[in-house]
Amino acid sequence: MLEKGIAVIGSTTIDNIIKKESTSYFKLGGVTTYSGITYSRHGIGTHVVTNVAPRDSLILKKLAKEKINVHNGFSEDTTHFENYFNGDDRSQRIPRTAKPINLGQIIEVMDLIDGVHLGPLHPLDIESAVLKSLIDSNSSIFLDIQGYVRYTRDNTVYPAVSQHLPDALVAAQIVKANELELKIILRDCQTNLNALMDKYNIKEFIVSRGEKGGFVKTLNAEEIVYEAAPVRTSDDSTGAGDVFFAAYIIGRFVKNKDVMDACNYAASLSARQVEGMYITPAELGVYVREG
Repeated sequence: MLEKGIAVIGSTTIDNIIKKESTSYFKLGGVTTYSGITYSRHGIGTHVVTNVAPRDSLILKKLAKEKINVHNGFSEDTTHFENYFNGDDRSQRIPRTAKPINLGQIIEVMDLIDGVHLGPLHPLDIESAVLKSLIDSNSSIFLDIQGYVRYTRDNTVYPAVSQHLPDALVAAQIVKANELELKIILRDCQTNLNALMDKYNIKEFIVSRGEKGGFVKTLNAEEIVYEAAPVRTSDDSTGAGDVFFAAYIIGRFVKNKDVMDACNYAASLSARQVEGMYITPAELGVYVREG
């Protein structure tokens, strides 16, 4: 698996990290960044399918520097994402969004890859036609569910299940969610995780719980619990979940690890990201012109 390569699909973002100490800084973000770099650093042919405005195209050079093949479509704007941190509490805003990724962009890369990592940031990040086309694809489909359990009102992010979630679940074999995202889905669908996996034929469902670790549920209802790796010093947790998911996929389907070993490997790399020692702040930093 992943002998040809993988396409990571979603917004490449300009993130504004705002902390209660009144510090604020901009950095490159999105699943395309954190998961894309992780795949590429493991020697996997990596293609990022995204939409970034021409005025911001310089940020894509950071991905190209990581030997990532960037397939950028035209958009009048680039997705901007704001994270407001206050201790363990976080609120989020999306003041700008790029044009949705369309089917034509995906068709261009399908012959180059045998794996697809879906990383929508919000429900309209990827056109529904893309999801439908992947249902019958010969590629392995990996889904980070975060974009389908959000909606925005007045640019502020709130929890809600998207109408596009079923198509995404039908297409995917491996799915990742955090604990809150899973609760939102199960409550909305009025079901349990085993039944959800049976309905959509999901082979492995990864549930992350931050510093508490998490678990993986397999299609035969086995539950494998993993612990978080120790973090010596916390720099910024943004992107740690994206690094974890890509590292898990690499562990399972490139390094041929079992579920527990893949979880431990992913947890270790995720902890390094929180420490600022994997994809470093200097590598992610971007300059944003005011106005």
